[in-house]
Amino acid sequence: MRCRDAAHVLERYALLLELAGESPFKARAYSAAADALAALDRSLDDALDSGALSQIRGIGEGIVATLDELRRTGTIAHLAELEGQVPPGVVRLTELRGVGAKKARQLWLDCGITSIEQLEQACREHRIAACKGFSAKSEAALLDAIAFWRSTRGQLQRHKAWRLYDELRATLLDGGARDIVAAGQLRRGCETIDLLTLVAITESNTVALPEDFAPAGTRRYSSITRDVPIEILLATPDEAGTALFVATGDDEFLAAATGGSALPPLPDEADVFAHLHLPDIPAELREGTAIVERARRGEIPRLIAREDMRGMIHVHTTWSDGKNTLDEMVLAARELGFEYIVICDHSQSAAYAGGLTIDRVHQQRAEIDALASRVSGIAILHGIESDILADGSLDYPDDVLAEFDVVVASVHSHFALPRAEQTARILRALANPFTTILGHPTGRLLLRRDGYDVDIEAIIAEAARTGTVIEFNVNPYRLDLDWRYHRRACSEGVRFAIDPDAHSTDGIRELFDGISVARRGELTPTDVVNTMSLEQFRAFVAAQRERKQNLQVSA
Repeated sequence: MRCRDAAHVLERYALLLELAGESPFKARAYSAAADALAALDRSLDDALDSGALSQIRGIGEGIVATLDELRRTGTIAHLAELEGQVPPGVVRLTELRGVGAKKARQLWLDCGITSIEQLEQACREHRIAACKGFSAKSEAALLDAIAFWRSTRGQLQRHKAWRLYDELRATLLDGGARDIVAAGQLRRGCETIDLLTLVAITESNTVALPEDFAPAGTRRYSSITRDVPIEILLATPDEAGTALFVATGDDEFLAAATGGSALPPLPDEADVFAHLHLPDIPAELREGTAIVERARRGEIPRLIAREDMRGMIHVHTTWSDGKNTLDEMVLAARELGFEYIVICDHSQSAAYAGGLTIDRVHQQRAEIDALASRVSGIAILHGIESDILADGSLDYPDDVLAEFDVVVASVHSHFALPRAEQTARILRALANPFTTILGHPTGRLLLRRDGYDVDIEAIIAEAARTGTVIEFNVNPYRLDLDWRYHRRACSEGVRFAIDPDAHSTDGIRELFDGISVARRGELTPTDVVNTMSLEQFRAFVAAQRERKQNLQVSA
């Protein structure tokens, strides 16, 4: 068993502990342990035997003992007991937007609800409003959540699809495969995945597959028993390029690229493109027919790549709601090769997230200065994620905002404002001389909630006028601003910041998968401010503030 597999078990254990009404502190401890464990790319045996788990903050003796039980028996006895106590339908209630374990438990015990179908019927019959703690407004919100849940079933966020890939990769390698490569939607950078496609490269064209996979064509196998349908294609090394090419592009792209002709077996994708007399088309762009014609005309730009990124912008620490300390976040970014990091903890209105009062802003700056004096190899900039208030003003007076190296302005409240008011609010924040970057511009959470209602075109136009950077927030639940607007914004002269909005050292690493989605939006290195050197970035922010101040004077 891999540590990532064990993390999924602990994650479910934490949920069932809370649903069963056991200690919320214990549930939170196991949830935190699951997060820490998911980051370890090693076997559980190795992690336990080496003592490595005991060195991880939040994994104490009790959790180590539980993991040892899981290793020895393949299960956790208490988890098995809880599975028998909590109806499966109650667990599924937590998949609904706005329904956490506490509310699901309340619906179960106080309202007698043990499935989403029962909940929907009870809401339509107005029986939920009669339960303590609920109202007619609650019923309407629950019905909306159920409709949203149905519309997103059979889809996964990218990080969950990668977890499933990791599990299958380990199994297939153990089963005799030489290598496993992600293809299809995951490789193309799709925001959510409804079909996971893998190419298994094997010398003998055979591999031991999990029991739930059945033949679905020549050397093709599929399963529909997991969170999303999965297909696995087998290929020898001599035909791996052809197999990966076919498994990556969508049907329209393949038809346009091949003209309907069968491809010969070729070892590398470069050989396939040469055979087709086409330049290499990045995997993220292999959809539809138009991209093939653009490639023939030489119109494919050089897309942003991991190695172009020099600045890690917008990360949180334990100063607000982050899980890792300032030191840990800085050292993690340095280890990944970044030249500078911009710390952007929450501002004072975000009390729920430990937002910084003005006094704590000054205290944090002192800690940053002290850390910078003893850490080499990476520069530390002091930023803030400042709440955009309901009237569009930012969350500190100008003299405080002026002290920050970077200000990421974000909406964290009043999501339901009418479209005109929500848009005007954001436009005012963009015009603020101290707003460097507009954070997660629509506030969407993929497969959880839609973004707030705003005029994106007006926001792009104002960002272009004021020189404000728009964030592409690569948290896998956000991926906001939607990649479909990227080229439109860049054509207006807008620049993007590709930011992880990381709340942990693990979250920092999400930046690299997010770059795949940025490539889907055809962002190039010159479109992205993170590609600037430290000196260039500082000069850019200074020029941006001067420009905005001049615009205010001339208005």
